Order: sequence, then structure tokens, then C-alpha cells
Amino acid sequence: MVESDTPKKKKLQEQIDAQVARELEEQQEKENMRMNEQIARDAEVARIHAKEELQGMIDSLDKPNETIAKYLQEYQEFASELPLEKR
Repeated sequence: MVESDTPKKKKLQEQIDAQVARELEEQQEKENMRMNEQIARDAEVARIHAKEELQGMIDSLDKPNETIAKYLQEYQEFASELPLEKR
């Protein structure tokens, strides 16, 4: 802030300082809103990627389980065909 000699200049300088302060505050609010929006977008992208990764992990676990279920069923069918004395 620049120091002034006369009260009129001083009052004008105070008004200018107040206006500059308001404009800076508005700019900061807009920047904060942009940052919050970007954070929200980034969080959504991260959530989607995590969901896809988890689904991939679940899918990779399903295949061995399906294989085990298949062999268990074949074993049970084979065992049911054996005579009782060989079981």
C-alpha cells in the first residue's frame, strides 16, 4: 500500500486496496472451486480404476474355482460309478 499525503488520496487508496483485496479473494475462491472439481474428477477416475482392478482379481479367482468344481464333479461321478467294495 502506498502512503498518501491528503485524506482524499488516502481514502481513494483504501478503496483501491479494498477492491484489489476483493478481486484477489474472488480469484482464490474460483481457484479453490477448480481444484475441488479436479480432485472430485480424479477421485472418480481412481474409484473406477480400483473397481476394474478388483473385478479383474475376482475374475481371475473364478477360473481356478470353476476348474476345481469341474474336477470335483468328475471325481464324484467317477466315485459313484465304483462298486461299493472299491470305494
